[in-house]
Amino acid sequence: MHWLAHGVRDALNSWGYWAVLIGLLGEDAGLPLPGETVLMFASFVANKNSGLQLHWARKLLHLDDIDIDAARDLIHRHGGRTIFFSRFIFGLRTIAGPVAGSLGMKWKRFVKYNAAGAATWVCTITFIGYGFANEFKNLLSYVEKASWRISAALFLTGYLIWRHAKHQYRDKQRYKEHPNSKVA
Repeated sequence: MHWLAHGVRDALNSWGYWAVLIGLLGEDAGLPLPGETVLMFASFVANKNSGLQLHWARKLLHLDDIDIDAARDLIHRHGGRTIFFSRFIFGLRTIAGPVAGSLGMKWKRFVKYNAAGAATWVCTITFIGYGFANEFKNLLSYVEKASWRISAALFLTGYLIWRHAKHQYRDKQRYKEHPNSKVA
């Protein structure tokens, strides 16, 4: 497995986001590529201030330093739960690792919560699949519809929490700069 870690790390260092894209799309296309390993290493590499960072997203999403600092504060306080539960949400489980790494989540904490979430997710899906084997098509349709709705609701909730945290963070910064003034 040592060769795999070196190969993924070298690909990420050489090709950056292209390596992430190739790893994920290739795995989804059925090629024997380590998509989750690529994501995990991408988040580690992003955490080490390499070329993999959220700077491209800053321009696209119109984020400033206060936005990023508020997101870092949230990942520091709630990152473990976010990583654990992201395993259950389509789309979120794919981006949670790189975002957490880019925002400075400690890799040991990430691995702990990601492994616990993955194990729980695998057991849950396995038991549900086993229990509903005769109704698989109906169950699959329900899970797909619910997953999209849950993803949308969680993204909206996360956005609202982040906006609230951003305002709180901005107020704390203002208070630190001017401790005698009243901050609403």
